[in-house]
Amino acid sequence: MRPARLYDAPEQFAEMMMKHLSESMNVLVRKTEEPLLLEINLNPSDPKEKIQVSLHNTFRTYMVSGDMNTAVDYLNNTIRCTDLVRTKKSDVAKLDSAYIFPAIRDKRYVEEAGRESKFVSEAYLPGLNVIYLEIKDSCSKIITEASLEYNPRLTEERVKHLAYRNLRAAGWQSSRLTVQSPFRKSCYIEIFMDNSHPIECQFLLPEMATRNLPKSCLIAYTNRKTAMIMHSDERMETLSQVMCLADKARFRDVVKRSCLFMPNPVSEQIYWINYGEAKLLEQV
Repeated sequence: MRPARLYDAPEQFAEMMMKHLSESMNVLVRKTEEPLLLEINLNPSDPKEKIQVSLHNTFRTYMVSGDMNTAVDYLNNTIRCTDLVRTKKSDVAKLDSAYIFPAIRDKRYVEEAGRESKFVSEAYLPGLNVIYLEIKDSCSKIITEASLEYNPRLTEERVKHLAYRNLRAAGWQSSRLTVQSPFRKSCYIEIFMDNSHPIECQFLLPEMATRNLPKSCLIAYTNRKTAMIMHSDERMETLSQVMCLADKARFRDVVKRSCLFMPNPVSEQIYWINYGEAKLLEQV
């Protein structure tokens, strides 16, 4: 049984977050026009020294699970990263090119969370966008168009080039777990998770995927830092074969449960990768 939710409205959830942040950090936290976007002033004597914290994905996680612990964990991570920012004030806007990676997010999240400060982003697959992150000291910075102003050597194209260069240099990251479907013994689900950097884009890079993926498989980008691949000993050469196996193995149920119960859901969409080309399964 899922726990009962205490905060059903975005405004209520944001108020809880604001109170926790204010009390934990002794800083001024303000609302913005967007209820799930908070503004934190790091230095009362300098109004310009502030950061924005997006609660969109955390609120979505909370709404589907009712798990307040997930929200608190997110807050604690925010506090830790913000404290790091406070101790390295001169480095807040600087980006380290060696730690930039591409990551996949739901298109709606990118549009909503990037309303105040537009993300460096591009369409990836139907319903999904690629954004770019700097991941350093266990903290993530979303690279926005505004952040490029403080990094004159970086352009959008340069950021994208560096991100994929770093992804290739890190090498193929294998699945952490392979599960045989109890409903269709010929089908296997590989779970890629908990890597030190986002790996979602490795699956469609020919030089990385060709030697590591079957020619035909299904993929779902269920949660941040989690992707699922389904392949089979049976043929997956036609749409009817693929649809039949997905249903028999109940892959859709696995994907939905991951989005429902695991933190930071991204998408329930399933894509068919066939000879290096991915298409939304429902649109094939």
